[in-house]
Amino acid sequence: MVLRFNGIPLSVFYVSCLALFAACGRKESPAGDAFSDNPLLAQYEGRKLHYQEIANDLPAGLQGKDSAQFFNSYVDRWLKDQVLLADAVSRLAEKREIEVLVDQYRDELMLMRYEDQLLKEKLDTAISREELEKYYQSNKSNYKLESTIFRFVMVKATKPVADSRKLDQLWASGYKTADLQGLRRYCDNNAEICFLNPGRWYKWEEIGRYIPSRFLSERNISGGMKRDFADFNYSYKIHFLEVVHPHEDPPLSFVADQAKRAILHERKRKLLEQHKTERYENELRNKRITIYSR
Repeated sequence: MVLRFNGIPLSVFYVSCLALFAACGRKESPAGDAFSDNPLLAQYEGRKLHYQEIANDLPAGLQGKDSAQFFNSYVDRWLKDQVLLADAVSRLAEKREIEVLVDQYRDELMLMRYEDQLLKEKLDTAISREELEKYYQSNKSNYKLESTIFRFVMVKATKPVADSRKLDQLWASGYKTADLQGLRRYCDNNAEICFLNPGRWYKWEEIGRYIPSRFLSERNISGGMKRDFADFNYSYKIHFLEVVHPHEDPPLSFVADQAKRAILHERKRKLLEQHKTERYENELRNKRITIYSR
């Protein structure tokens, strides 16, 4: 079926519109005018489809025949949907139930958007160290470890180890920022893999595959442990700075992000509840609320 607008095939009409807009810019014209910036393209049972509704969805870079095809397909789909929707309105027995659901969804969406706006305007997101520590101590039982966690540094270098004396010196100098920079430069040029973030907590399943199980396992690592060993292909240097096993309390630094999210969640809940209560009581005082069941 070839769709037409005032006797003109829509494919020709769309391309003409696009060319006209590109050449002349957008001008104010009466709605429905073929040469307005938002002409009426299709209509069914009082529902109207205008050019801009389709243009907003037009993929970037689509031109000429491809653009016309996109418009044609869009109009076809829209008209089919409108015909089916009209059938649904006339034949469905549960129209009232659907209307109620739509109203509920609209109300929920409006509330959600308004609450988001209130939180952006009023929520204090700063969390002090003292508040974080207090929350952690009060809720420590909520944070149980399922596996061993640890902070460590490791260099896994391919054998034969390039400039091994320099590596030994860098490794022995410690893990201050300047020393780590030297280790990182060495690793970039000579190592298979390195873990050089001593402040980060890891789980064994994240790094176990990089360490031969005959040398180390999750059960036999401990805080302060240093190991220097080699297999046929690689040389390893590992220092476990801190280790916490599942039967022990996780450190605050490990659960800090979770704790911060929990604190902010509670702040949001209290802020919204306080705002609702204040607005409700204000409307009661102003006698804008009528309660018939009390």
